[in-house]
Amino acid sequence: MGGKVIVVGALNVDITLAVDRIPVVGETVISSQVSRSSGGKGANQAYAAARTARTAEVAMVGAVGADEAGDAQCAELGRAGVDVSRVRRVAEPTGLAMIAVDIAGGNIIVVAPGANAAPIDRRTLEFRTSDVVVLQLEIPFEQVRRVAKHARSAGAYIVLNAAPAHASAKALFAIVDLLVLNEPEAVQLLDVDVASSAELSAAAAREKVDIIVTRGGNSILMAFGSDGSVAEVPTHQVAVVDTVGAGDAFVGTLAAALAEGHTLNDAVSRACAASAATVTVHGARHPELSESLIERMALAAATPKRMPQLNPTIAKEHS
Repeated sequence: MGGKVIVVGALNVDITLAVDRIPVVGETVISSQVSRSSGGKGANQAYAAARTARTAEVAMVGAVGADEAGDAQCAELGRAGVDVSRVRRVAEPTGLAMIAVDIAGGNIIVVAPGANAAPIDRRTLEFRTSDVVVLQLEIPFEQVRRVAKHARSAGAYIVLNAAPAHASAKALFAIVDLLVLNEPEAVQLLDVDVASSAELSAAAAREKVDIIVTRGGNSILMAFGSDGSVAEVPTHQVAVVDTVGAGDAFVGTLAAALAEGHTLNDAVSRACAASAATVTVHGARHPELSESLIERMALAAATPKRMPQLNPTIAKEHS
């Protein structure tokens, strides 16, 4: 595509608590360690895009508070190579996420939006046909809808990571080009059994959108709205430390690869490598994430069966 990656979404401070297990309702557990870092789905995706891009420029659109946390957010993204000139400073405090991570790397997250709820300035929404626009659902839904419509009218390629999932997201399916979901989100929004290639194929054809379903350490499923074909990409087998940010690393790396003209198959392979690298460290952002790191991981994992087809009658590349 040769365009820019423009991520529109949330910027948060992450406060992460390490616990032996995730508490149930009414239970108190003791954390063995507390850490503070930068986060927010949008900001994490912009970070991954910038760190893994070869040539694509990456810009972040969002809002932070006029506080130290906002300064830190913008500074970290800037160091990663993200253009933060479209990040507004507002009166509300910078968004905050409280995260509990258990010994197996699983997590629960509670987010206080803060500045992320501030209206987006239309002047920051300048899109071109060559751009890849990345959206999530951590900012108010009506803002996401407005951005999606604006990007569509400009002819940009739109990636929607429909997380956190809620039913209203279905209204965006007809606007976006690529829908990225994890298994629970796919069940909630598409009403499919993700183990069934036929159901996923039918959903893609019905919604007329390309769909990617991430399945943790199992595999990545892709279903194409144009012809209903379904493909499976194996994931990397790594020692999991912390799953926070793995999906964001996937989406950001995917967007950067698409902006640079990679096919969707190749972009997914690169995104798998970035996601796998991210789960091997604590926090949502791998400090050494780079194009060279994911290429080394992708090369190490490559096999003659890199792209087994769930539908053996379809074996063509999709761009």
